[in-house]
Amino acid sequence: MRTRFIITGVLLCTHLAIQPIDAHADSLKEVMDTAAREHPELQMAEQQVNAARGNLDEQGAYAYNPELSLEPQRRRLNGGGTSNDYYITLSQGIETGGKRGLREQSAQDALNVARHSQAFVRQQLVVKAARAYVTLYFASHAFELRRQQSGMLEKVSHAVDRKLALGESSQLDANLAQSALASALNATAVARQNLTQAKQGYLIALGKVKSDVSLSKLTLPDLDTGWQPPTKAYETALASRPDFAALRAKQAQFDARADLASAARIPDVSFSAMAGREAGEQLIKLGITVPLPVLNSHRGAYRAALAEKERVNTGLAWSKQQLRYAVQSVLDNHANAMRALSTMEKTGMRQSAQDTITLAQKAYDAGELDLEELVVHIRQGLDARMTALDIMKQGWLARIRLAEVLGHPEYILKGIQS
Repeated sequence: MRTRFIITGVLLCTHLAIQPIDAHADSLKEVMDTAAREHPELQMAEQQVNAARGNLDEQGAYAYNPELSLEPQRRRLNGGGTSNDYYITLSQGIETGGKRGLREQSAQDALNVARHSQAFVRQQLVVKAARAYVTLYFASHAFELRRQQSGMLEKVSHAVDRKLALGESSQLDANLAQSALASALNATAVARQNLTQAKQGYLIALGKVKSDVSLSKLTLPDLDTGWQPPTKAYETALASRPDFAALRAKQAQFDARADLASAARIPDVSFSAMAGREAGEQLIKLGITVPLPVLNSHRGAYRAALAEKERVNTGLAWSKQQLRYAVQSVLDNHANAMRALSTMEKTGMRQSAQDTITLAQKAYDAGELDLEELVVHIRQGLDARMTALDIMKQGWLARIRLAEVLGHPEYILKGIQS
């Protein structure tokens, strides 16, 4: 009778502890917002934008500064006497072939790449924070289930040991109870390790070095299994993903670089004007300097630029094809996860698992089950609760992955039950 009360009490605690929590999603939203504001990776992305902005200022300036030279000299004349001469020369290099405009265009495209990359980093940080939060939430619940399973089987084992001492049980039952306890303790240790890793991943996702994580405050709403992603999912992803916008900007950047390399084959010229005094006579000279592209025609740089341009174009085309595969994959995965979650809710899997344990307990008390069958039913019932927990977790992860691939992190919290 005492054994029955012990087990029943533990089962009741387990039932109350793992009931689904219907809470508002503010906690998850706050985590996502925090990652989008304060993560060090976002700060690095901002620094990259500042660097690109500085490069644009540099490339928009003239390539050549005017040069002023002064050459004084003192000469001795053949007829006797000396002459104090001087030469003042002003020269200015001129870019030809529209090089300055192409350099500025390339730098502007690089700035666009940096800005889109920054937006993509922010988007990824939001998704990673949501995934880390969900992972930590379910890791904490899985650990709690395993811990309670260990506590339950430990009480069963102690009760069997007491019955063995009174001659009311056999050594075989005692060994069975100890074996079940050992298995449960091992599962609890694994769950604890997973929880520790989930905590570390959570801190990394938030960009925190140290933080006190209150597991009791982690809450999640219920997913709306009837929520549907947009019909034209591929087009939505292609238009919404900042990384594809960055690839298109990079494509324009390398187009400008190829044009710049082509223009570099046209030599720049330099104009000069000189005024001076020599042997008492005033001198004025105008000149133009044109380099001859004989030893270096820059053809190699032009071929390299064309190859880089083609590489970026091919990369963009391949990325689009990969996106098409990814979209189809996440749509299928999301549909399957929502179907499994809906089926679980309709069949009442969580309650059935609890009923299994309760009925097994009653049958054991009535002498209809032996200890081995009771342990089997306890394991099956708790494994069913773990399975239900995993179905809920996979549903959330599928929703997060869908939002990530489609480029809409707001989908994470959009398809939930109010």
